[in-house]
Amino acid sequence: MSKLYTIGILLVLGYWGSGCQDIPVGYLQTEDASYNPDTMVIKNVNSLDDYPGEPNPEFQMYLDMGYSAQEIVEWFGIPERINAGEDYIRSKWGAPWMSTPIEGVEGTAQIFVSIQGIREEGGGSVAEALEQIKVYGDGTFEVPLRHTIPVGRYVISLNFQNEGYSQNVHDCFTIIVQ
Repeated sequence: MSKLYTIGILLVLGYWGSGCQDIPVGYLQTEDASYNPDTMVIKNVNSLDDYPGEPNPEFQMYLDMGYSAQEIVEWFGIPERINAGEDYIRSKWGAPWMSTPIEGVEGTAQIFVSIQGIREEGGGSVAEALEQIKVYGDGTFEVPLRHTIPVGRYVISLNFQNEGYSQNVHDCFTIIVQ
């Protein structure tokens, strides 16, 4: 009886050991992958409104009273300039256009993200877009503030890859250049 029991255990262990060789390491799930919001509107260099604004007369009044510029801003909340352009702060600091990270991608770390393809709708240039749009590991897109991507609508597909798996997420994000 004990010989039969020992043989049975050896058969189970042999079967179990040989079955593990075919299973890839980890997992990758992209079925629920999406962006919120899934569109980013950016401006062309020629349409940036980076006007610094006019000097604030109230700020100047406090300067004339002997307050420092830092005190006027911190204590009274009075800005140095008024009527600044919509993109003045972004232009002043050179801040790029950034999207939100992608949501719903799960898998064994480390997951690599790359642009699988770009489809253009509206007369732009896919080559220019591919050259200047970056995607980071969390799926965040970055476009330089002063880019040369032509006006148009660019629909982007991504590829997610980790050890043993590779999956595409088609038409998941749109960049509109105005």
